[in-house]
Amino acid sequence: MAENVQEMLVNPAEQGPKVLFVAHPDACRACRTMQGRIFDPLTAPALPLEGCLTPPCRCRYEGYDPRSVVSRLLNAGVDAVKEERLEEARELLYQVIDLDDRNEKAWLWLSGVATGIDERIVCLESVLAISPHHELARQGLRHLQTQRRQLAAGQRAARKIKEAREAINHLKASQPKVMTLREAPPTPPRAPSEIRASSPTTRSQLVTESTRREEERPQPPIGFPMVFLCVLLSVLLLILILAALLRLSGTF
Repeated sequence: MAENVQEMLVNPAEQGPKVLFVAHPDACRACRTMQGRIFDPLTAPALPLEGCLTPPCRCRYEGYDPRSVVSRLLNAGVDAVKEERLEEARELLYQVIDLDDRNEKAWLWLSGVATGIDERIVCLESVLAISPHHELARQGLRHLQTQRRQLAAGQRAARKIKEAREAINHLKASQPKVMTLREAPPTPPRAPSEIRASSPTTRSQLVTESTRREEERPQPPIGFPMVFLCVLLSVLLLILILAALLRLSGTF
C-alpha cells in the first residue's frame, strides 16, 4: 500500500516536459473529468485531486506522447461505450478527434453515441472521407439519411395538421353558435287541454265545429224595404182570401 501511495504522489516534473492525467478505471467522477488532460509539470494539480471521492486515489500522471495518448483515450472511449457510459464516452472520443481528426475508429465509435441524427451523419461522413470504401459507415449513413427524411416528413405533416386545426377553430369562432340537441333546453310538459287541442281531429269533429261557427256568426240586420215587402205580401194574401170567401158566399 505504501508503494502505491508513493507512486501516486510522485512529482509530475519527473515525467518529462508534458504530463498526461490518467484516471483509474474505478475513479470517481472528479477524476474521470480530468482523464486525458495534458499539463505542464509545474502547474499539474497535485494528487490526490481535491474533491476525490475514492481514497486512496489510484490516478496518475504519465509522460505525454501524442500517439500513446490517442491510443489510450480511444481505448478508454470504446470501453465507456461498451459499458454504456455514454456521456463519458463522448467526451473521450472528442478528445481523440481533437488530437487526431483523421482517426477513423474514433469517428466510427462516436457516430454511435452522438446526441443527434445530424451529428451522427457528420461522424459517418468523416469516416467515409477517410476511408471511402468503408461499407459499415456507408450502410449506417444511408439508414440515418432515411431516418432524417422520415423525421422531416413527419414534422411537415404535424405542421399541416396544426394549421388545419387552427383553420377549423378559426371558422368555428367566426360562425354563429348553433345549438345542438344536447345543448337545447328540455321542452316543458304540456297540459292535457293543450294535448287534446293539438291531437288530430276526425271528420265529424270538423263538421260540428263548422256548424257551430255558422250559428255563432252574427246575422245581418233586416232593413225597411224587406219589412215593407213582407207587409205588402201579407195584405195581398189577405185580399185574395177575402175575394175567395165572397165568391163562395155568392154561389150559395
